[in-house]
Amino acid sequence: MAITYKLPVINADSALILNTPVAATDVVLASGLLSIKDESGAVALKIKASDLLGFRYTPGTAGTANVVDVALAAVTFPALGGATLALTVSAPYAQAFFSGGVETNATFQARTYTFGTDATPTVAELATAFAAAINADVNAYFSAVVTGGTTVRITCDNAGFGALNVVAPAGAVVTDQTAWVAPAGTPAQVLNQVNVATYVTAASYQTYQIMYRKAIRSNIVNGLEVYKPVTALVYLNAADGGTGATVTKLTSILNGSYTPVADFLGCPAV
Repeated sequence: MAITYKLPVINADSALILNTPVAATDVVLASGLLSIKDESGAVALKIKASDLLGFRYTPGTAGTANVVDVALAAVTFPALGGATLALTVSAPYAQAFFSGGVETNATFQARTYTFGTDATPTVAELATAFAAAINADVNAYFSAVVTGGTTVRITCDNAGFGALNVVAPAGAVVTDQTAWVAPAGTPAQVLNQVNVATYVTAASYQTYQIMYRKAIRSNIVNGLEVYKPVTALVYLNAADGGTGATVTKLTSILNGSYTPVADFLGCPAV
C-alpha cells in the first residue's frame, strides 16, 4: 500500500489567504489598529497594536528530503557465525493506514530489516542485503543504495516524512549525508489550516503566525471580558509580485520599525 505523510497542524484560531497581496491596501496600521484583508478584499483580521504578543515569519519552501549514510565497516560478527543483525528506519510524520498523523500518535510502524549470518559473513554482504530488503519493501517510504562497498545510503521519498531515525547494528556509524529541511507553506499544509481548496491556488506560501491578546466574554468574570492569547495565520502567495512589499511592510509593523509612523514599540519575533 502507498504510504504518505501528514505534517503537524499549527494550533491557530484563524487563518487567511492573500494570493494577490497589495501592500498599500491589504496591510494597514492606522490609529493603533492593524488590519489585514483576505483575497476577497474584506478585512479578515483586526488587532490592536497594544495587544500584539509576538510573531513568526516562515518563507515558503518545499523542504529537503533526508539522506542518511549507515557505515557498516566497523560492525563485528561472532567468530562462529549465527548472529542476528537488524536495521530499523522510521520517520515522525509517516501517516498511519487509518489516516491519523503525529498529533494523534498514529505514526506508521517503523520498518525493521533483520538478517542472520553464516560462519563467514562480511560487512559488504550485510550492506547489500540491507539495501535489497529496503528496496523490496512495498511499505517503505525510502530507498537505499550501497556506496563504498560497506555503506548503506538511505534516501527518504519526500521531505514531508520528516528526519529519518535509523537504529543500526552495534559498530555502525549513522550520519546525515543530506540534512532534512522541513517543508513550509506547501498547499497541503495550507489546506490543513484553511480547508477551502478554491482559495489555495499557489504552489507555495509565505507564512505569518501572529500571536495576540483577544478580549472575550467569560463566565469567570461576570459581566466583563477577559484576555485570551490567540494565534492568527496569514498566508501570502510566494510567487506573486506584491508579496515582497507586503512581507516587508507587515514585518516592519510587527517588529515596531514601520515608518513613517510607528504606533507602538513592536512585538518579538519568536
